[in-house]
Amino acid sequence: MKNHAVRFFSFAKSSQITIVLLSEIIIGILVIVLTLAAFLRLSQVLDYKSLSYFDQEIAQVLYNMRTPELTAAMRIFTFLGGQIFLEVTIIATMFFLLVSRHIKDGLVFAFILLSGVFLNLYLKNFFQRARPDLSPLVLENTYSFPSGHAMNAFIFYTCVSYFIFRKIQNTKFGAVLIILSTVLILLIGISRIYLGVHYPSDVIAGYFAGLCWFVLVIIFDKSIYFFKLFRKYELNKKY
Repeated sequence: MKNHAVRFFSFAKSSQITIVLLSEIIIGILVIVLTLAAFLRLSQVLDYKSLSYFDQEIAQVLYNMRTPELTAAMRIFTFLGGQIFLEVTIIATMFFLLVSRHIKDGLVFAFILLSGVFLNLYLKNFFQRARPDLSPLVLENTYSFPSGHAMNAFIFYTCVSYFIFRKIQNTKFGAVLIILSTVLILLIGISRIYLGVHYPSDVIAGYFAGLCWFVLVIIFDKSIYFFKLFRKYELNKKY
């Protein structure tokens, strides 16, 4: 056991690739633990008066800002996180990845997004939180917690940014892409509160769940690659 651990750490620091991979895995695990803890804590206080007060106060601020023009804009943002738009964009992105021979990336991309959709539906049915009933501008027939738009938009736009940045490796472009994706994700979440179909805590929980799931799948994929390299390293040492 001791010799195996020594060989493992010797491998881990053997190259820049393994150092970066192991660092990403460790940081990813920390992110997963923190976001999962935050999500679970939020799910435990859904009936607390303090959370209800927070939800109502934030929502009321947005309700008071309603105008025909702003409502039209918010409908556009909510469309950009909706099922139809994401389905079309997911298919187009997968087609691009597969045609450009990034088959593995295409499969990982599809798995993260599709599994994220089913995970969100499971969580909604598990917690069964009713939607807000104060002046909704859009009608929804599913449960409220966590927000599907927030969670799925977070996963989708983060995935797109991640895969594009990984292929281009341009720091300035990557920074712009991250900023644009972040702004769009936030606006999609805000639009759901503005339209009266989600509480702020639903949206926050959707972000936590989306981040946790995205990082979990990516870190799992990186871990497989890391241990493949370790196995190859072990075989080379033997021969």
